[in-house]
Amino acid sequence: MSSASKIKMIFVFLCIGSTTLFSANESHKKFNIETGMIFYTISGGGKLTEDVNLSIEGKGKLRFKDWGDIALLEENFIERTSGALQNIETIQRCTKLENKQRFDVDFKNKKIMERKMPRDNFQEHITEGLVKNGQEKIAGYTCDIWEGLGVRKCIYQGIPLLIEHYLLGVYYQKKASSITFNIKPSPSKCSIPKYPIQKFALFNTNMKTKSQKLPKELSKILMSVAKDMQKQLADEKIREEDFSPQEKRIWLDRIGQNVFEKQKVLLPKFLLSMKKARVCLQQAENWIDANECVRDVVQLKAKLTRDRQNNIELWKGEKKRKVLDAFDENISFLESKMRCIRSAKNISDLSNCMK
Repeated sequence: MSSASKIKMIFVFLCIGSTTLFSANESHKKFNIETGMIFYTISGGGKLTEDVNLSIEGKGKLRFKDWGDIALLEENFIERTSGALQNIETIQRCTKLENKQRFDVDFKNKKIMERKMPRDNFQEHITEGLVKNGQEKIAGYTCDIWEGLGVRKCIYQGIPLLIEHYLLGVYYQKKASSITFNIKPSPSKCSIPKYPIQKFALFNTNMKTKSQKLPKELSKILMSVAKDMQKQLADEKIREEDFSPQEKRIWLDRIGQNVFEKQKVLLPKFLLSMKKARVCLQQAENWIDANECVRDVVQLKAKLTRDRQNNIELWKGEKKRKVLDAFDENISFLESKMRCIRSAKNISDLSNCMK
């Protein structure tokens, strides 16, 4: 082989190598923008039953640098049910992406769950199973709309500016309200709590042997239920509109399963706590004793409504009689419903019990 041919082959090899290298770097990018910060508005809601309404309200923030290789997503929102069932959940979510790892903060158990990110192209991963369908302008930026069953996203340079999940009249939306690109990175503002780290495999080994539970947040519940619904629609070759009222009710009961399970546990506890408080109140000699009597009732009520404004400021005469009468009425009401509550199988049953 001539020297010229050898040089040509080496040149071709280097070109191929360079192309592969640059392609790898390009695919490694999560976003097509180097740094940025996005504020989101979180909202949603719908009817879980005829007598139970759901509302969602909160905010989120995404900070990233190194083309999204390091990113911090923080969300705080409240999911509240009103009507026949009073319930409230405060969701605090914090996720950090760093290199090829994902770290999810579990604030309740004070630990961090570590797992590997998908190996495929990140931008393809977030639109997997979705179809591109036009564009929309959000917070001053034109993004591409991607849609699928129960989900709609608007993506700008690989960055989600809009995420919507909707199913049977219940929806969740996270929408960019303020966008700033080319920010100065700050390590302190992209940190997470110093909790112990657990590898995902360590707490996922017995997943198959455990009963499958829905996630806590409504957005994740809608995603989980939508996947199952999509399978049924595909298998039976029907549309969501073709579901009978009874079939829709089954799916809505799944969406409200977490609310049902919480209420099913707390309502009997609430009745028992009120009974104990009523006996205690009968013997209370002053407002200090009376407040001590209702302390457990107030704490349980706060788990359902976040209402802690139940202090007794006067414990005599008409005021005392009104408090005792209110306890008698509530105890009587819950006692009359308890058999129905115990036999309830889903949120629809429980809602009917509490009418």
